[in-house]
Amino acid sequence: MGGHLITIEGIGGSGKTTLVSSISRWLEARGIAAVVTREPGGTVAGNSIRQLVLDASKSLSPWAEVLLFEADRAETYSKVIRPALRAGKVVLSDRNLYGTIAYQGFGRGLDVAEIARVSTIVMGDAYPDLIVVLDLDPQLAWQRLSQIREGDRFDLEGLAFQQRVREGFLYAAQRDGDRAVVLDAAQDASIVASRTFAAISEVLAADHGPH
Repeated sequence: MGGHLITIEGIGGSGKTTLVSSISRWLEARGIAAVVTREPGGTVAGNSIRQLVLDASKSLSPWAEVLLFEADRAETYSKVIRPALRAGKVVLSDRNLYGTIAYQGFGRGLDVAEIARVSTIVMGDAYPDLIVVLDLDPQLAWQRLSQIREGDRFDLEGLAFQQRVREGFLYAAQRDGDRAVVLDAAQDASIVASRTFAAISEVLAADHGPH
């Protein structure tokens, strides 16, 4: 059996990084080999891209954002995700293609179908087996963010932008049907984690075939 790709999605402040850490510990406790990555920034080159696209002092056109995120994704798929899947490991990613659909498609107003065509070239057949979307009201997300760190270039966009992004994540999840799970991120983190563990258990119990 090949490995499994599990991605965690949601607006800034929804609790993605916290959940990824919880999942990693949960998998480790069960003796399951896992590789943790993120978008952007899953590779050396990706970290440079991350610094550029998240820098609040920089101004980029919407399609420049898309192509930079896809360049980062291409590197991560080539050097992290595909090798791990071939080795039969679980890959856990903090963000994946939903982010581009949500931020650049819905947030910036670009054609989602055009974005999807580029993403398909980059990802090939290594589509996530499970996508967990942490859904949260943008106002609450901003309150959380302001307590833990300064906002990046996307976090600092207004609430109307964040609401469009939220709608983008929900659209992407609905499009993917049973492959995606939407969780109320306003709940206690332990509840969110427990429901995520249950969803992952179902994925690991099924053989999706080689990637």
